[in-house]
Amino acid sequence: MTFKTMTAICAVTAAVGSTAPMMAEAQDITLGLAAIDLQNSFFVRMKEAGDVAASDYGVNAIWQSAEGSLERQVGIIENFVNQGVDAILIDPLDKNALIPVIQTATAAGIPVITMGNKVEAGDNYSTLYPDYENMSLVARALGQAVGGEGQVGLLVGTRGNFVSDTREKGFIDAMAEHYPNIEVVGIEPTGWDSARATNAAQTWLATYPDLDGIGCISDSMCLAASAVTEAMGMDVTFGGYDGDAEMHPLLDDGQMVMDVLTGAYRVGYWNIAVAARLAKGEEMNKDLYMPTYFITSDDTAAMLKEAGIEVEYITPAQAAVEAENYTEQLGPQQPTSAMTVQ
Repeated sequence: MTFKTMTAICAVTAAVGSTAPMMAEAQDITLGLAAIDLQNSFFVRMKEAGDVAASDYGVNAIWQSAEGSLERQVGIIENFVNQGVDAILIDPLDKNALIPVIQTATAAGIPVITMGNKVEAGDNYSTLYPDYENMSLVARALGQAVGGEGQVGLLVGTRGNFVSDTREKGFIDAMAEHYPNIEVVGIEPTGWDSARATNAAQTWLATYPDLDGIGCISDSMCLAASAVTEAMGMDVTFGGYDGDAEMHPLLDDGQMVMDVLTGAYRVGYWNIAVAARLAKGEEMNKDLYMPTYFITSDDTAAMLKEAGIEVEYITPAQAAVEAENYTEQLGPQQPTSAMTVQ
């Protein structure tokens, strides 16, 4: 059954007043996914949960690794177009360089989803995170935890990366607005590399021995920096993003004030769920924002509430459950509206 046929069926269903999501027979629906690579642990976990989503939604998912090569990624997408798959998911190596091949796919009537990156290719969909709002709250929590004054640093990914840039802006804007007496002493690009995060933390602590806090746009950076502070016997408070289980002990003891749960498993499941629904003809916004969770301890939440910062949160123990509860959160039994928070 083609995408156009499914769209027509959905239109008829809508006309007779159906309010349930359209979940037609889909054994012949195939999704093609062009990944950056399939060796990194994050992508391995994405695929594992994505395969669960394909089974839940009754579709076939073909995963292809670009192995870090833009040329290879373009070729994978072109092959998917030639095969006539029902939807294509792309983790873009270069959002601008992929625009022509994305436009070729959408012109062929194939829904294209660019994952974790805002790509302006016209008719494509982008699966994003509410990064600005989330990182703004992480910054406020960190600022409050260090007493509203002092020095903090921020570890980011790479310049020009949509996720990294958006999270950085949310953090910096919130600090400037709510805590003008906090000095951001450094914003260090790490290239998503833990070794570079370690080096940055060592440099900061040597240069600013009274450093109060470190924000991280990804938990792997916070984990590396926290190992440095522990080794040096220094008391530094962290605020992060990703919801990695390795951060739970730091959240429990207050060394990390707040984290945000996206999670590799949830990301993989969500993207396949979105693609399956689009291939079946469901209508969605072009920009979709993943439902996320703030993670903090009850004690930290109480401290923030006393300061006038209300947070709807889950504890680290609850986060461990929700990180793998993706079928209930995002499965085919949920309405289309559950696929985005905006």
